[in-house]
Amino acid sequence: MKSLISLLVDELPFSEREIRELLNSAPSRYKVHYIEKRKGRGLRQIAQPTAEIKLLQRWAINQYRDQLPVHPTAKAYISDSGIRQHAAAHVKNSYLLKLDFKDFFPSIKGIDVRRHLAKHLGAPSEDLSLLMKLFCWKGKPVGGLRLSIGAPSSPFISNSIMFEMDEKIQKKCSDYDATYTRYADDLAISTNQKDALSAIYEHILELCDSSKYPSLKINPGKTVFTSKKHNRHLTGLTLSSDGKVSLGRDRKRLIRAMTHAYTTGKLNPDELGKLRGWIAFAYSIEPDFVESLERMIGLQALNRIRRT
Repeated sequence: MKSLISLLVDELPFSEREIRELLNSAPSRYKVHYIEKRKGRGLRQIAQPTAEIKLLQRWAINQYRDQLPVHPTAKAYISDSGIRQHAAAHVKNSYLLKLDFKDFFPSIKGIDVRRHLAKHLGAPSEDLSLLMKLFCWKGKPVGGLRLSIGAPSSPFISNSIMFEMDEKIQKKCSDYDATYTRYADDLAISTNQKDALSAIYEHILELCDSSKYPSLKINPGKTVFTSKKHNRHLTGLTLSSDGKVSLGRDRKRLIRAMTHAYTTGKLNPDELGKLRGWIAFAYSIEPDFVESLERMIGLQALNRIRRT
């Protein structure tokens, strides 16, 4: 079996010396910036690796993807899956529990990554150490290697590292005939058994406390127990009482208003790109709504928005 260094030298335009230097220095080759969180809840740290490290990360994910498991309950960063599939799994159940992991990516440490790779790859020790450096960054202000928000490899690595925990949560949910899905750091559990969710919630807290890796904590401020008696929302989508996934009335009202403003020449040009994005998003979630826009303004006008 070829070593990681040998594979990279064979497949990428770098010498062995360059590959070794890039891998060993990878955790420091990041640029950091901050974006505002939703609803003004502070700033989110984004750490993006340099172009060379991104290239190596993408290569490594493609190289080892088939050997690193991802649980079927994971709905983020998966081909032919997304927030609609995450929400649709729960739309017909009466009771819903929503949970959120606190600081999900940064909570996954370099040692967690190395343990997971060792468990599933069976690679030599040097390769495991180099891959850990490749996938993690030297986080600031707190030291130590961890996953970054902004690296192209972080989504897949986080999904795979969660495999064992997803499996344990799924098993517990099966005991209560409950449905479980996870969209990145957002967990959703639904059931038609009124008292089941409390037991499952306590089990998840115990799993977080006892997990060998990764070390995760539930964000209590984002824990929500709800039911069909109330408006149910999941990752920005509405679970309607008639068993459908919807964009929600407020969002559809906004899109209709922007579409009408476009047809009357009153839409701010800066908003046109946003409208195009909203319509593309709406088509992936609720295509019937896009058809209603077509009836409202005509196919030609709708196509002009899409092509803009």
